Amino acid sequence: SNKLSDEMQNKRDKARFVIDTVRRKGEAASSEMIEFLCEVDPFLCEHLGLI
Repeated sequence: SNKLSDEMQNKRDKARFVIDTVRRKGEAASSEMIEFLCEVDPFLCEHLGLI
């Protein structure tokens, strides 16, 4: 399989794991984390439907 695609999938899985973990910690931590993630990787955020 295509390496770039695997890498993107891996990044998405990690991001989703982090977001799920943060969401369990509560709303304030969650929105801060999402804000940070959207600054770092707007494309990923858009893909995950966060913005």
